[in-house]
Amino acid sequence: MVAPSALVLACDACGEEGPHRVLSGRVTGRDALVFQGTVKCGACGAVRAVTTREEKPLAVPIVLSDGKASERTEIEFAPDELVTVGDRVDFDGHRIEVTAIEVGERRVPMGKARSVRRLWAKRMDRVRVKFSVNKGNRTVSHELDAAPDEEFEVGDVVDLGRERAVVHRIHVREGRTLRRGAAAAEEIVRMYGKSVRERTSR
Repeated sequence: MVAPSALVLACDACGEEGPHRVLSGRVTGRDALVFQGTVKCGACGAVRAVTTREEKPLAVPIVLSDGKASERTEIEFAPDELVTVGDRVDFDGHRIEVTAIEVGERRVPMGKARSVRRLWAKRMDRVRVKFSVNKGNRTVSHELDAAPDEEFEVGDVVDLGRERAVVHRIHVREGRTLRRGAAAAEEIVRMYGKSVRERTSR
């Protein structure tokens, strides 16, 4: 097993806890990961031999949603790591948010990884923003693909492909409705607006 490039350790020389660069070493063990090698403190430069032991990570089943699609896969956690609904973690090159945790037959707000039966999560590096557009006597629903921190403001003209619409109000989490100002895409429940008729030049 390949040794890590760095470890977070308490330094015997300066007393600081922080990153130590691994100069040489190896990782062994079946039930736990045991590192034996030489490290260098990032704070004071002291070099020493160390032996560390930690439990192997657990593969926890997870149902990951991406828009309307979902897949079953696995994610690794340390056995005693506490997982909480709302946690955001990096997984397979994406940012995801834990939306539900199953321990036994119950859904709980948090639990240690070793007791978790299954997790549910959604991708957070892209979000779908729902947009209801009024077109005279009918309303048409659209979905916009946006980055979580992308902001939409009341009064913005939004490109919807073959048409454009102006944002009149924004309904956000906690039941609030904005009639002025802006909100990040991840906070928006739905936007409401009116179709904009394009002017044509003669």
